[in-house]
This record gives sequence, structure tokens and C-alpha cells, in this order.
Amino acid sequence: MTRKIFSCLFVSTFVCPVIISGCGSRQAYNKKYFLLSAVRQAQPTAAQTDIVLDVRRFTIDSAFAGKGLVYRTGQFEYESDFYSEFLASPAAMITEKTRNWLSGSGLFKRVLDTASQADPTHTLAANITALYGDFRDKTSPQAKMELRVFLLKAQAGEESIPVFGQTYESAVGIESEGPEGLVEALDRCLANILSNLERDMVQATRSIKKGDGQQL
Repeated sequence: MTRKIFSCLFVSTFVCPVIISGCGSRQAYNKKYFLLSAVRQAQPTAAQTDIVLDVRRFTIDSAFAGKGLVYRTGQFEYESDFYSEFLASPAAMITEKTRNWLSGSGLFKRVLDTASQADPTHTLAANITALYGDFRDKTSPQAKMELRVFLLKAQAGEESIPVFGQTYESAVGIESEGPEGLVEALDRCLANILSNLERDMVQATRSIKKGDGQQL
């Protein structure tokens, strides 16, 4: 099958030769590893709240939890690419990029890193529900990503309260062939989603400051 895949921004590619043996013979394959690298380009804003944010490791639908790039080829048909993989698990990678993006936004008093022992005032949680290349239309393939995001207010000794929730989805045309094109388009999807999330966080933090956060 011939797949057309496209180009774009900041993609880190690691290529490592893998030797696969069987039936008394050996054949060498080039296995490629990728990282999304969506980076916030704008200047940070001045923090206007006392929110200490913990970005909890995202969950991900089982169909997209593996490291192999996923291609959708039909209504119910998907393929995972053994030879083209993310270097890190998609959930961990996207969580990290989200944490770095929000930390660089300046919206919060502090965004905790994974080693921090500080108590957060709020937690950001998300589920990744789509992460694949859609090749059903071979003349116009797209990268697709979807996240369901929730902002939770911490309650001492009690269950956290949801104060904001939104679903973000992005579809970006794949403009070059090969797995690199798909990864570059997925990187643009993530940057689009994080830009929209930051925009909504501006409104959410203002509402929280006023004490009228969106109750879900």
C-alpha cells in the first residue's frame, strides 16, 4: 500500500538499525523513532493568579497507547507501524509537552514538575482519545488528535472539584511522504490544541480568581 504523508515543524527523529533474525538468516531493518516537540513561541504573560498547577500524567485510549504510529485505512481498519515509533510513550510525551507549554505561558504561579513535593491548588487531567494518521482519503490524508481536558480544584481531605472541562481536536493535512510527514502534522495538531487550551485557561483562571469557576 502506498501512503502519502506530509511535513511541518519541529520533529526530532532518531534512527536506529534493528537486526531481526529468523530461519537461519539475518536481515537488517532501519527502525525510526520520533518525538513530538511542540514548543510555545510567544512571550509568557504575567501570572495573575495564585494557582499552583499539577499536570497529572494523561491517560490514553488503548488503541493509541502503543509507541507505533497508527494509520486509519478504513471505517473500522487501523494499522500500527512497527518500524516507525515514538521514542517515548504517547501519553507521557504529550503530558510533558503540555506541562512545558503551560509552564512557559506564565498563567500560573507555578507549574509543578514531576519530582515536586509541593501541594497543588489545581490539577490538570486529560484523556487522549485520538492520535493517528487518517488515510481513508488517499488524496488528502490528515493527522488527527483529540484530548478531553479537565481542570480540578484540590480540596483538603476531600475529592477534587472539576472547575473546567473541554474537548480539543485538531486535524492537519499531511504534506509529505513517509512517517516523518505524519509526525510533523501530529506536532502541528498538538501545537494547535495547546494554543487553544492556553486561551481557555486564561478565561478559566480569571473565573477562578473571581470565585465563579465553571462547575461541571
